[in-house]
Amino acid sequence: MKLKNLFTMLLIIFTINCASATTITVDDSGGADYSSIQEAINFAQENDSILIYKGNYSETLTIDKQLKIGSISRNPEDVIINPDFSSLPIIHVTSDNVEITNLTISGNSSENQTSGILLDGVSNSLVQNNIISNVQDGLVLNASSRCSIENNTLFSNTLHGIYLINSADNDLTNNLIIGNKRGLYLNLSNQNTLANNNASNNENYGIALRKANANNLTNNQFFTNKYGLCLIVSLENIIVDNIAGNNKQSGFLLWISESNNLKDNILIENGNSGVYLQASDTNTLIRNFFSNNSNAISMDYSSNNLVINNTFSSNKEYGIFYLHYSNKSNTIKENIFLNNKKGDDNLPSSSIPIYIFILLAGAGLAYYLQKRSLLKKALIGLGILTIISLIAIVAWYFPFESGLSGNNVEITDFSWYNSSKINETHTQVTLSMDINYRNKQAYDYSFAENSQTDVIPARVQILSRGYKPDVDTEIPYSLIYEEYINLTYRKPFNYEATLDLENGMEHDVQTIIVFKREFDYPNPYGEEIRWEQLGGWQQLILT
Repeated sequence: MKLKNLFTMLLIIFTINCASATTITVDDSGGADYSSIQEAINFAQENDSILIYKGNYSETLTIDKQLKIGSISRNPEDVIINPDFSSLPIIHVTSDNVEITNLTISGNSSENQTSGILLDGVSNSLVQNNIISNVQDGLVLNASSRCSIENNTLFSNTLHGIYLINSADNDLTNNLIIGNKRGLYLNLSNQNTLANNNASNNENYGIALRKANANNLTNNQFFTNKYGLCLIVSLENIIVDNIAGNNKQSGFLLWISESNNLKDNILIENGNSGVYLQASDTNTLIRNFFSNNSNAISMDYSSNNLVINNTFSSNKEYGIFYLHYSNKSNTIKENIFLNNKKGDDNLPSSSIPIYIFILLAGAGLAYYLQKRSLLKKALIGLGILTIISLIAIVAWYFPFESGLSGNNVEITDFSWYNSSKINETHTQVTLSMDINYRNKQAYDYSFAENSQTDVIPARVQILSRGYKPDVDTEIPYSLIYEEYINLTYRKPFNYEATLDLENGMEHDVQTIIVFKREFDYPNPYGEEIRWEQLGGWQQLILT
């Protein structure tokens, strides 16, 4: 009897829960349950479905409960979510088990519109058949797992089409990622599956992995990017059955990446190399097909790689091109080489160690024979080659740190005026300064050819710390004001900023000018974009 009662109670609870999941409609022209999507979200219960009628909805959304949201027609072009301006994600998801389907999400290309959809610390969510454009990052997964990203189109986004940070075990399939600044970026994200995506015609790369391990990339396409696929400090990824063609530089670039498996890929007509291994060891390349690349495989400071059963056909230079210290320690066997213009492979391009050995031997022999003039020449030659070697090594290991002067921009006439008391606690002060962009030759915006420019996009940052002169306390600086500006070469920019400062304190105010440096692919030691000081540091003490 008790068991029967328990069963009856469970059936009632199940029936109530099923009945509580309802469908809510939204139409901005009326005739539905709500005219605002966010209003419908606010009044919805867990597991409800929100169906949206055709229209243009100027709003941003926060989804904090388990819901299904999509267009009633299942045509993403019918429902456009396009806020006039927002510094927030257009759709911000903070709940598990959310479904977003069949929507068009569009920004206005402003740097302040951070993302189209942000999955923020969630799991088991579905983003399917959406169109996302004209924001910084089309779709962002932040610390999110077990999500499915399917059949979405992402284009004309100013940073990334899709960006994963600290996100694992997600499936990204059949997405079209085209015409963005960068395609799909996995940063510190492991064990994700990327299958049947088309990452093409992006300005920098199609897909990039940075410190991302054990991901599986299968049947993806990379066409007409600068780089097709980039692996940066990434381990144990499986790269199978992909195709990379007509990329301006390399089809696949591996930089400081180890133990990756590249199998059954097609790499054709890439401008530099089909696969470029840079300081990358113990990778396996098996049954890949290389044709009409400049070099099929280039190896630079790379060792203990296994290259087996690949086909190298009609490449414009070499099948395998060895750069520094890469030819003897790799295993190359059972490959097919056909009609590569300059041959199967080349001799090492760097013979500096051999020359050093010869000069040392010559110096020893000259000393033994007491022919001091020959000894002097040998030692001079040895010194020159040693210096060249050191410069080359430093330039290679630190490629991003050179070329910038500390005095690209200077600040002059830094002063303050118009001090006026606001109330008993604060006084308003106006800072004035001239900002001069005076060293164009040392400025390189993106490391691209001919990228020196007459106009720098920069930021003015003002930092301050208030303290009492008679109190010996260490107070850190804090950023109290910043603004984007454009500086023109040799045209002083008169800049003013108004600050509210606390009364009864002395204020140590500093101003610096920073600019945004961009890289074509992720930097192993930092992000793709970072703000660096251009110079111009100045300081004022306000009493």
